[in-house]
Amino acid sequence: MAPDLEDVARASSDPVAQLLLRGRAKTLREAEELYLDSCLPEVVRLLQSDLSDEELGRHPLMQMLRSHGSRGWEEALD
Repeated sequence: MAPDLEDVARASSDPVAQLLLRGRAKTLREAEELYLDSCLPEVVRLLQSDLSDEELGRHPLMQMLRSHGSRGWEEALD
């Protein structure tokens, strides 16, 4: 089965997929964490922007950040 060209294009432009494809991350979670770490300046800019809480909540970067939470990091401190 041939890959859908749209799927190939999406994977080639997705920064998380690129981390996986280049071998910089072994799992999707690890790739997302690396991506989120690199986006911290953008997160700060978003939080300082005039976006409403609702608009911030819909932003893909903020959604990914929320989905990761801090539970694992908090538990690692115990």
